[in-house]
Amino acid sequence: MKKDLKKVSVTIAGTRYEFALEEEFAKFVLDIFNKNDIFTDQDNRPDKLLKAFLIISKEYFEYEENIKALMDEIE
Repeated sequence: MKKDLKKVSVTIAGTRYEFALEEEFAKFVLDIFNKNDIFTDQDNRPDKLLKAFLIISKEYFEYEENIKALMDEIE
């Protein structure tokens, strides 16, 4: 099944980046951008993107730790 792609663009320190992402993932990325004041229609500072990356990385780390704990309980 072919998934629909959505273009997501962001400008960081004067350079414009454009990505084609699966639609649901694009919505997720845009939500993260919005929550961290990263705008798709203006230039953004690199530290804002780094902060958003670290927030998502922390969430991922916590999910992984929870999965490991659940797997240990199951065994």
